[in-house]
Amino acid sequence: MITNNHLLKNHLVFLVLTVISLPLFAQTLTQPQQDFLAGIEFIKQGDRKQVTQIRETLQNHPLLPVFIYQDIIHNLNDTPGLVIESFINRFGHLAISSRLSNQWLKQLAEQQDWSRFLEQVTHPELYDEEIQCGFYQAQLRKQHDALPLDSVRNLWLNQITLAPLCQQLEVDLLKHKQLPGWLIWQKIESALTANQTDPAKALAKHLSRTDRQAVQDWIRFHNNPKHLILELPDTGSALINRKIFLHSLNRLANLEPQTAKKILNLQQQRYRIHPDEQHTILRTASLRLAIRADDDARHYLQAYHQHQRDPDTLRWQAQTALRQSDWSTLLNTLEQMDPEQRQEKKWQYWLARALQQLNQDQRAHELFKKLADQRDYYGFLAADQLKLDYNLASQPIASAEQLQDVKNTYPALALIENLLAIGWQVNATREWKHLLNHAEEKDLTAIAQVAHHWQSHVFVFQALAQGQQWDQLSLRFPTPYQQPVMQNAAKNNIDPAWIYSIMRRESAYQTHIRSHAGAVGLMQLRPSTARYIGRQQGLTQQTYQNLTDAQSNIELGAAYLGYLMKKFDGHLVKATAAYNAGPRRVQTWTTNIETMPADQWIDSLPFTETRRYVKAVLEHNIIFSKLLEQQPQRLTNLMQPIAP
Repeated sequence: MITNNHLLKNHLVFLVLTVISLPLFAQTLTQPQQDFLAGIEFIKQGDRKQVTQIRETLQNHPLLPVFIYQDIIHNLNDTPGLVIESFINRFGHLAISSRLSNQWLKQLAEQQDWSRFLEQVTHPELYDEEIQCGFYQAQLRKQHDALPLDSVRNLWLNQITLAPLCQQLEVDLLKHKQLPGWLIWQKIESALTANQTDPAKALAKHLSRTDRQAVQDWIRFHNNPKHLILELPDTGSALINRKIFLHSLNRLANLEPQTAKKILNLQQQRYRIHPDEQHTILRTASLRLAIRADDDARHYLQAYHQHQRDPDTLRWQAQTALRQSDWSTLLNTLEQMDPEQRQEKKWQYWLARALQQLNQDQRAHELFKKLADQRDYYGFLAADQLKLDYNLASQPIASAEQLQDVKNTYPALALIENLLAIGWQVNATREWKHLLNHAEEKDLTAIAQVAHHWQSHVFVFQALAQGQQWDQLSLRFPTPYQQPVMQNAAKNNIDPAWIYSIMRRESAYQTHIRSHAGAVGLMQLRPSTARYIGRQQGLTQQTYQNLTDAQSNIELGAAYLGYLMKKFDGHLVKATAAYNAGPRRVQTWTTNIETMPADQWIDSLPFTETRRYVKAVLEHNIIFSKLLEQQPQRLTNLMQPIAP
């Protein structure tokens, strides 16, 4: 163990700052953990004497392989290949072994050390696309005629944006004239279909002047397909003009479905549009109208379905009929679905509801009975229909002996625990996913329980999902932060089970998680929302700015839930939908509708994410109510009818 006063003095501030950023359960670092963090700084500084000393102190410690890995990565150019191979062989059970292998191979390719590269890569299909590109580069230089050209071209075509080694492969293929114009056009079309114009522009440089102009025209129509209303593509070849027209018309069908259909009718002879191409445009227009809940959606969907059976359009036909309470059409649509789609719980439930509405009570009862044994949203609704108890049985957790067995079997668990303790969440996540991919199914529940002891709930959920262990209720629905949850539930007159349901769905209890939309923390609050609610509540600026703090986030999130409940007159379903999609959208979705049951409204919402979100939160609410030992609840009691 290091006692060097100079080491401790130099890194005291570093360690204090590190501890501040750690989870609450991990803020007391052991001496080896402190040594590891100090050693990482010495690696960066190139202090080989201190690095060697710390490496000795970490012998037989779970963090040793990560320390060695970091040392090798920071000194990859100077590390002998034998040392790297030795590490990979010794720690092959860890994710860092694969990462080091990939990084080393990429370095060999960049250095054009093709002989050593080919010694290591004997089966390129086992590696990522960039390593495969390096492999084909090596073969291209070694023996050009032996290159498996179809495989190489497919690898190139399948990547819209090329990784560095693949960029060099593209240069080499162009140099050897192995990427003809027709293939470049194929990739340009793929790039534009994927809505990526920059790669298309870059590829156009390898075409003739006329073709480059055609690509520019294609991109112009791609960016503004409404140009089709006033003009049509006519600068390229007939084949390319036809492709531009079809591509742009399909995009226009997403923006102005009715206009796209009119243009299709007017121009189908000019461009010789095949029936299957017409159906593609009609499908896009139909789905867009259905998502918008447009009155024309039903007609479009039925017209499309006359020509082609399609799971998505059938689903939207069913949802359109559901929204309009057209039970006969709903029943007819469900019966047209293929057996696999029709067996989904959602459609089994609505099949039963349609039969019930059409006075076919016996068939409806049989379907409800089958669903009622399930512990989920539709199972609870079906149980309510038949006035049956919910299935809330939970499987027993693993014994102490089982926990010790998995710790002995999977030494990576000790490493992951230490990585979490020092705040290396990204590294811990990589190792966790690697472990789950290699663990035996019978061990996954015990592995999840180990993660539960670390308070890493997202790891618990991942392990249970991997093993489809849905009956571990105490592990799947933990109740941390009880003091702030209960306090703020009472303060805002809302159900603590609802807070937990939102928290679990939003963040899986991750305090520092941030979404692409800028939402932060346990209850995924946007800073603007937190600021508005914080000021309304008279909270300090620190509270509504410190969203990664569990106490602050729960206080603000609960206050926002209370605000939504008041805004929607105590309507839990509307408030839940508003938390996900925003209050304005919910107001739009409840304008100009007839009063309908909440289950019907939920499953006719246009946003797939919001439909799933509301159902998950309602389902979780029932389970959390039981785990919190609250008064037993029935799901339908939480779901008031939806009125305008």
